[in-house]
Amino acid sequence: MARRRGTPRLRGARHAAAILLLALVAVACAEAPTNVAGRRAPVVYGEDGRTEVHAHPSAALRAVAETAVAVKIDADWLDASDPSAVRITYTRTLGEAKDLCPGERFADQIEPGTCSGTLIDERYLLTAGHCMDAPDDCRDDRWVFGFRYAAEGELATLSRDDVYACARVLAYFDDGDVDHAVVELDRPVVGHTPAPVRVDPAGLDVGTPVALIGHPNGLPMKIDDGGEVTWSSVDATYLNATVDAFDGNSGSGVFDADGNLVALLRGGMDDYVDAGGCQVVNVLDPPPTDDGEELTYVRPALDALCATPGVDSALCDCDGPCVPAPPGDRCDDATAIEAVSQVLEGTLDGYAPTTEGSCAGAGRDRAWAFTVDAPVRFTARSEGFDTVLHLRDGCEGAELACNDDVDRDTDRGSRIVRRLDPGPHVLFLDAYGTDVGAFTLTLTFEEGAPDAGPPPDPDPDAGPPPAPDAGVALADAGRPAEPMDEGCGCRAVGRSPRSPESAVPPALLLAGLAIALVRRRRGPRPAARR
Repeated sequence: MARRRGTPRLRGARHAAAILLLALVAVACAEAPTNVAGRRAPVVYGEDGRTEVHAHPSAALRAVAETAVAVKIDADWLDASDPSAVRITYTRTLGEAKDLCPGERFADQIEPGTCSGTLIDERYLLTAGHCMDAPDDCRDDRWVFGFRYAAEGELATLSRDDVYACARVLAYFDDGDVDHAVVELDRPVVGHTPAPVRVDPAGLDVGTPVALIGHPNGLPMKIDDGGEVTWSSVDATYLNATVDAFDGNSGSGVFDADGNLVALLRGGMDDYVDAGGCQVVNVLDPPPTDDGEELTYVRPALDALCATPGVDSALCDCDGPCVPAPPGDRCDDATAIEAVSQVLEGTLDGYAPTTEGSCAGAGRDRAWAFTVDAPVRFTARSEGFDTVLHLRDGCEGAELACNDDVDRDTDRGSRIVRRLDPGPHVLFLDAYGTDVGAFTLTLTFEEGAPDAGPPPDPDPDAGPPPAPDAGVALADAGRPAEPMDEGCGCRAVGRSPRSPESAVPPALLLAGLAIALVRRRRGPRPAARR
């Protein structure tokens, strides 16, 4: 699907393409694993247990589904012009998307979602790590609560209080077995109640009944309570269960009979099989006793969340944040500096990807606050890695300037030049992607400078500006605490639209086949609007 967004920078496209090519060629050339197709079981175990929320007999599971479960949908498919009646404009049905045979269940329902998640605190939502591993996942998508049928053939009405953006990604981890991420939403959730969470670090016994609540194939929400635990790791970090899961169920909550969140879905095998010109659900009957869909326990995600600097949650056994946030980690806690020429040095290691400028900046960032008493000409220049600078008229004020690459030959360093009126201002040093490290930030304040209008585009041949004649060199007082996982945040893995006319090298075809053998339950991007 072509996004209605700005075209990615050529530099980013070249790097992403090169990395993808090397990875796929390596997969294509590696020795294929033995009997991969037979290692995992099909998607439906016994009878297909997917049930509409309104029709499910369990009051405990219905309550969780109606208030705590969300689906990830591209913002382009949401019409919020009427805040009291938000519409999903996507129209493709599951039958059209999967070329289903006549009589297949849910064929006439739309499938706009790509992942599922569960609200665990008033601002935190738990999902799978691989659902939040690209900047697009946090920037371009929305989490929608209550996408379900309220009655037969009647979708529940959605409002602004059901739709939330991603502010940042915390507790990100994905090693192929344990796979989780916590999404901090853009505002506290209104009108919904977090799901009760099982915090016991012990694993579940084999045979324990479990239910899956989420959005199979991106459809309106379904409950499947026919699963049971078939295997659990010794360290109680991941397990298998016979839940009926599909693409789009990635991140779906797995609940016990009392409605407590115990795990989340990571992945499984193909959803459908060919039936001679059309597709049918892949079924295994009787279900296996020692295999099933791949799940991650909740406890590892909670431990990682509570170890994130600055996180304050009732799920964490601490009076306030378990780990203090580093200075300037958020705008409302920006480091105060004097409005004098100076050089700041430090690192973005340990900082969270909290803000983003209009020009770029999906990575980690740090903020400084200062107040000017008279009009000044302000210059900021950053060096050290692929940085982004953006300046705001206070935390809630308008963006005054944003710059990504001042040196277009190296794509490193940023510079902004701006006349500032008296008042408070906040400067953000941001990372374009996951590449962070030590930085040098040179600030210059020139009083009484005339208003020369907007600054010209930086000269790509110009070197760094001269150091100010007068200034104070300030160094950080030590390195901030390292985060739980260096992968926290939205990783800079771009998505590029593919042309159907493009020729595909044989190595890439082989790589695609190898990767497709074991699929995660993340839904594909919806096709273009019909």
